[in-house]
Amino acid sequence: MIQASLAASPPDGPALRTEEDRCFWKALVDLAGMENPNQGDLAAYVGVSQGYVSKILAGKQAPKPALRRRFAEFFNLSYEEMIALGHERLEGQGYVPQGPVPRRYQVREARYGGEPGRPAGPAGEATALQALLRDIRAREAHQLKYTEVPLREATGSMGGGSTETGDRTLTYLSFRTEWIRAKGNPEYMAVIRAFGDSMEPTIPDGSVVLVDEGRRQFVKNKIYYLRYNGQMYIKRLVERDGHLCVASDNDPNLLVVSDADDFEIIGRCIWSARELD
Repeated sequence: MIQASLAASPPDGPALRTEEDRCFWKALVDLAGMENPNQGDLAAYVGVSQGYVSKILAGKQAPKPALRRRFAEFFNLSYEEMIALGHERLEGQGYVPQGPVPRRYQVREARYGGEPGRPAGPAGEATALQALLRDIRAREAHQLKYTEVPLREATGSMGGGSTETGDRTLTYLSFRTEWIRAKGNPEYMAVIRAFGDSMEPTIPDGSVVLVDEGRRQFVKNKIYYLRYNGQMYIKRLVERDGHLCVASDNDPNLLVVSDADDFEIIGRCIWSARELD
């Protein structure tokens, strides 16, 4: 049988180099500690030696992607579920991340430990892990039909400009997976709030706008989230007499972009909505 501690933290060493490595290791150790499988059966299922499994559990070896997926299959999980589980378990233990986790594996908030009525010690740890597994599996089932996109702290002005550029996620909005994938890669998308009236009626004041940061190429007459001389805008980009110009939908005046300007296209705006008064 495998002896593994549910309270284990990632060991220091060169094997677990990325946050994804550490999340996988944490999930594997916790699942092994809870289900206590026979090490020979686990090794045979994934197709490696028992000694190699021992090295992986000890954090001395990071398996390749295909092998990681076989480990996940042994515990009846997808690899994405396993990484999400490890991330949430580490976060619940107060572990300080040493690098970014890909957004598709991140979870919104820790639900680990500390709930009233939950027993302390190993029994409580196992109960917490089982609850996380149920939550993550339910989330995965939801994501087959819906994809969550973060609503960022950043804002875009449709008037005098905004200096709010924060990347902090306030909440998530769900979009139908079939629809949003037809628009682009959700991994590069975010939702921001838009303020001002210069883009009305196309985008009313107070709208939320879906921005695809993977689409930064200039296309005539499309609307973009952009930085112009230190301010963040949601504006239409047009071409006049061979020059790139920033335009509003209800104002004929144009801002001509010159080589001396601080200008960057952050992403293309592909959808908007707003609350009704």
